[in-house]
Amino acid sequence: MAATWRATSGGVAFAATKDMLNVFNGGSSARVIRCYRAYQFNNGTSAVTGVLTTMQIRRITSASAGSAVTPVKHDTNSSALDANTTCGTNQTVAGTDVFRRLVWSNDEPTVSLATMDEWELLVPFAEIWNAGYGDTNIEPIVCRAGFGFEIFHSGASAVGSNDFEIEFTDASS
Repeated sequence: MAATWRATSGGVAFAATKDMLNVFNGGSSARVIRCYRAYQFNNGTSAVTGVLTTMQIRRITSASAGSAVTPVKHDTNSSALDANTTCGTNQTVAGTDVFRRLVWSNDEPTVSLATMDEWELLVPFAEIWNAGYGDTNIEPIVCRAGFGFEIFHSGASAVGSNDFEIEFTDASS
């Protein structure tokens, strides 16, 4: 069985065309990363005049600079990730294939309301990518050496912040 990992980054500020969170399997990696789920939680608590903005789930072919994110393994007995596998936010990336485009409200949620902003806090609505758990006909996004998976802010809004998660496995083939 492959080891399961989760990369999380909290309070990621919006900016135009920004890498919000990624997993990248460097060109010298001997492992294969399979990305199964991605989440975006509208957990920002500062009052902002939010707007509808756009997000993308995409494949990347490079990731550098920015801020490193340390992923955690689900099973503490699992082996370490290949040294060439990294996670990060606000990195310089080269995106290729777009798997999903979605509209997102980056206005802050408010207690006792039931608007889009509050719904984005609930796990079923914060799950922005699911690679077919329970359906063996659907493959995860596979990142062999030199490829990665990214949650990308493709819009221009620069207010508010969100929390992000990517769930992935690490295996030898």
